[in-house]
Amino acid sequence: MKIVKHMTGLLLTIMLLINANTLHADARQQFSQKIGHSVLASMLKASRSECYYQIQSKASEVWFSVDSIAGTAKGKFIQFKGGIALQPDAANNGQVVFVIKSDSVSTSNIAIDKVVRSKSYMDVKRYPEIQFVSSGFSWLSETRGHLKGKLTLHGVTNEVAFNVELSDLNGNRADKSETILIKIVTTLSRSKFGMKLMSKVVNDTIELGMTIRAKKQRNISKDQFVAISSYAGFR
Repeated sequence: MKIVKHMTGLLLTIMLLINANTLHADARQQFSQKIGHSVLASMLKASRSECYYQIQSKASEVWFSVDSIAGTAKGKFIQFKGGIALQPDAANNGQVVFVIKSDSVSTSNIAIDKVVRSKSYMDVKRYPEIQFVSSGFSWLSETRGHLKGKLTLHGVTNEVAFNVELSDLNGNRADKSETILIKIVTTLSRSKFGMKLMSKVVNDTIELGMTIRAKKQRNISKDQFVAISSYAGFR
């Protein structure tokens, strides 16, 4: 019975992920349309004032889960990267760029992962990335903030909002630390991103969680920022 329930959860994860992908492969077009030069300027300015942090993917985690009639289906992404412009004394002046490599999805089963990545399902060759670009950040306290921006999934871009806990590794205010810790747990409506498959058996609400470590980087160049903003490659 446990084996059947486990396999059912993995299959539900597959069905959910069929529709959970993003973005066109032309990286130059993606950069100009999805990220924009104002975001680039904000990131470069933050690095000059020692307020830019680069995500350390090996010390971070991105996961998702969804409830169903068979239980909770879970998965994670192995490859992701991005940058954070953190200016604690300037409300609405923070900036986040985050990108996930689609074919790094993992449901803890190699055979199922292969099916998930195929053209019949996620089609990771056509949709190589999932991307979030923030449009505003405001501090609610010394360690909590409210982040909003545009998330692109399954070729659909929607405004989303996150409640964020942000601190140094000891739980203190983050602005004077070389390494910061960011915790995000939010919910998304999958149907708003075109993910309507199995609506009778799989909940419409997806829980998305991130535990991110980021390290301060100084005086980054435009090319360095471009490199951490896409997996597609720039020509």
